[in-house]
Amino acid sequence: MNGQLPGRIMLLLVLLAVSAGITSCGQLTDTAEAGYTGKKEIALIVKSKNSDYWKAVISGAEAAEKELGVDVLVEAPESEQDIKGQIGLISDVINYKRSALVLAPSDDMAPADAVARAAANNIPVITIDSRLDSPKPLSYIGVNHYEAGEKAGRKLAELLGDQGRAAVVGFKPDGQAAAERERGFLDEMARHPKIQVVEKTYCYADPDQCGEGVRRLAHVLNTPTGIAVLHGASTRGVVEEIVKEGLEGRVKVVTMDSTPEDIEYLQEGIVQATIIQNPFSMGYLGVQYAVDALEGRRVKENFFTDTKVIDQVNMFWSDNQKLLFPFVK
Repeated sequence: MNGQLPGRIMLLLVLLAVSAGITSCGQLTDTAEAGYTGKKEIALIVKSKNSDYWKAVISGAEAAEKELGVDVLVEAPESEQDIKGQIGLISDVINYKRSALVLAPSDDMAPADAVARAAANNIPVITIDSRLDSPKPLSYIGVNHYEAGEKAGRKLAELLGDQGRAAVVGFKPDGQAAAERERGFLDEMARHPKIQVVEKTYCYADPDQCGEGVRRLAHVLNTPTGIAVLHGASTRGVVEEIVKEGLEGRVKVVTMDSTPEDIEYLQEGIVQATIIQNPFSMGYLGVQYAVDALEGRRVKENFFTDTKVIDQVNMFWSDNQKLLFPFVK
């Protein structure tokens, strides 16, 4: 054959080469379009992106992203009440085959089936901020909500001089975290028999509902001397109504979280104390635990981040300033 390949064989080799080139280019195009970097992809699904609390969680996750050399993909539904939206985002994590999922569940039961599907697809799941009523998450990272409620009750009792009337404003009556906070608060109030808890109300972080609750407490129940707001997003509605009714200072208020608004209310004396969490740590540790799980290391079933009582006296202490104004170096 004089060192030459027959025409039919040559044609076959050319077609195979072209086919391989097309396949290779197709794979490169798909990968580039997906933004794939070769790093572990950690999906972080929070309840919302619109509050400073969740922004601090995201900042912590981004700090871990830089330190651990992974990609953190942040998603959130339109609002904290959009449970179906969050479940859809968990389904996306499965469909896009993310490496791991860090989830702040909007409901303690509804996302359980979606999380079970993620676990069945070998996607490790870490929950932060709130628990999920499911055995599938490997770990929970967040505060001890019962203890936080106790601290709120203890501080309110101190502000009231161990006597008077008190009311509690919660987020919703059927959430696990909210129920634990309320139970801790009421158990602490039971240790102060001269304080009468006159009302429990829930406002679902809706300012109008929060205001309505305060109006009812002010007029129907003859102004309680103290209010514990056990859900940070409900604070604004409560404070606005207190100001509208001219009750500043007359009603002692203990709240949760440390948004810029909370700090301003504290400085102005409308709120007397706030129980702050450490959302930055939740975000950071959530990503760290996800990476540990992916690399075969055992993670703790529960990791409780600390809470701290901040008032007008200690809010300017240097250690507390770091908690009130978290930042990434």
